[in-house]
Amino acid sequence: MDFKKKNLFLNFSGYTIINLLNSLTPFIILPILTWNLSSNDIGVIDLFTTSTIFLTPIIGLCIIQSISKLYFTIENRKEYISVVFTSILILGAGFTLLSIIGTYAYNIFDLTTDKKQLVVLIVFYVLFNLIIEGFLILKRNEENIKQFAIIRLSKAGLDVMLSIVFLYIYHNYSVRIYSLFFSSFLSAVYISYLLIKDNSITLLIEKKIVAKILIYSSPLILHTFFNNILNYADRYFINDYLGTAQLGKYSVIYQLCMVMSLLITSFAMAWTPYFMKNMALDKKAFMVVFNRTFKYYTLSILIFGIIIYFIMPLIYKFYVGENYKVDNTIYLALLSGYFFQGLYRFKINQLFFEEKTMWIASLSFISALVNIILNFYLIPKWGLFGAAFATLISYIVLYTILELLLSKISINN
Repeated sequence: MDFKKKNLFLNFSGYTIINLLNSLTPFIILPILTWNLSSNDIGVIDLFTTSTIFLTPIIGLCIIQSISKLYFTIENRKEYISVVFTSILILGAGFTLLSIIGTYAYNIFDLTTDKKQLVVLIVFYVLFNLIIEGFLILKRNEENIKQFAIIRLSKAGLDVMLSIVFLYIYHNYSVRIYSLFFSSFLSAVYISYLLIKDNSITLLIEKKIVAKILIYSSPLILHTFFNNILNYADRYFINDYLGTAQLGKYSVIYQLCMVMSLLITSFAMAWTPYFMKNMALDKKAFMVVFNRTFKYYTLSILIFGIIIYFIMPLIYKFYVGENYKVDNTIYLALLSGYFFQGLYRFKINQLFFEEKTMWIASLSFISALVNIILNFYLIPKWGLFGAAFATLISYIVLYTILELLLSKISINN
């Protein structure tokens, strides 16, 4: 059977270019922040973005993640997409109202005026990003790279321009937070305009579709929440044990190591819809392609990680600034963690296809628990390296257990 590998290569190439341009955003902004703000300000910004990540599965109930699979299996796609976006709007509006009432009317968190504003901004920001990411997943499924690129890159461009503009007005963490907020807001408004203009969606709630979505996505709420713990809980431990300034340093090296996710994410964007579509057509025959592709993919991300490791000192010297420099063992551990994360992200698609979402949630829980325990013991003892090493061990555990589960599926089939 012809699995249209040419389409996979073209999509991968397209997403790589788009993500390369998009990934320039944090790298363009990073020196602007590090040379003009304190490490304490960088730490506050990191706490803001981390909080939005933790709130996303709670506010959105992982509904948009169902698009990756159910888009290919539900017959009436327009009706399904309408239900998804209507549900997101209802959930977002509800949580936004609760955040305003809770922080301003009742002050249940006992926060200062600035912190109250941040709470509301976080909830709005999550809502805008749910709309954006849902639309981008839809465009990936449709293989509409042009529209995907327009949204992704215009948002990135806005982010950079607004950061520069706000730097003339504010000289603290507000620079980054306001640029993130307004770039997401304008992008979400434009997406809503496109959907309404093209008559792609209507406001619709269909009980059967909602039930099917929730059956699929409910375990993913736990999966996403625990996965976020694995990726971001160390921020709170570092902030508590070592201080916000050290968190700022860790945030910088974490962002630098995230360049490795460029290759991983770009491939995932092209691979996931390609995988789902062809597995539905001929599962047995496609597994031959799957296994061969995995070998080349593994070698590619390994080489990419090694290159990043050796050029990291130059990045610190000429780009970020020596004040933010950390020991090389820290970014070696983080890059190694990203390598195992990449292997996991490639193979986890098999569990998504089999709709073993509860297994996926269990995997995330185990790795998150390991990560919390390791952070608790290692950060006070080894500092920032303890956080990085905890991340590496957690991803090794995650990938190892995934392989065991996949071998169980293989035996049963």
